[in-house]
Amino acid sequence: MSLRYGLLSMIAKDPQTGYQMFQNFQEQFLYFWNSNSSQVYKELVKMEGDQLISFEYIYEKGKPVKKLYHITPKGEKELIDWVIEFESKAAKIKDEFLLRAYAFHMISTGEAIALLYKMKAREEGVLYETSRWNEERFKQIPEKIKLGEFVTAEFGIRYSNMYIDWCKWAIELLESYQES
Repeated sequence: MSLRYGLLSMIAKDPQTGYQMFQNFQEQFLYFWNSNSSQVYKELVKMEGDQLISFEYIYEKGKPVKKLYHITPKGEKELIDWVIEFESKAAKIKDEFLLRAYAFHMISTGEAIALLYKMKAREEGVLYETSRWNEERFKQIPEKIKLGEFVTAEFGIRYSNMYIDWCKWAIELLESYQES
């Protein structure tokens, strides 16, 4: 159900095609929501049926026809009600690497350390990309319509830093364990 509100939030800022929304999801919601393109398109169909969004066809010569989605007054009301409601559940992490880390007892300490170095490198790359995107997009504190993007991008940067610090800590711990 929350996917719906992420999509409504994007459309409330600017009308977008389904493809644009999926791309924006991948960039802007990276740290707090995961969704694939088929989920996005299925939810758009449901939202249209619930009259939360409408669309217009965009015709461009030599290109496939596109649907440009707009939020409806009913969609705006539902989004605002949802934001204000705040009945959020405790944050949950679904991280496949943490599941792997939980099973480190099944592999050698050296293999576990190597995996931690790989994860640290991956997260450093994500941190670099997110920081670069954030700096390009926000030279200063943005106007209100982009404030949500700004604060969630900052969360992503802080999350990457935390993950990198955790990898360093775990590497040090395992290296000391290996030495004893």
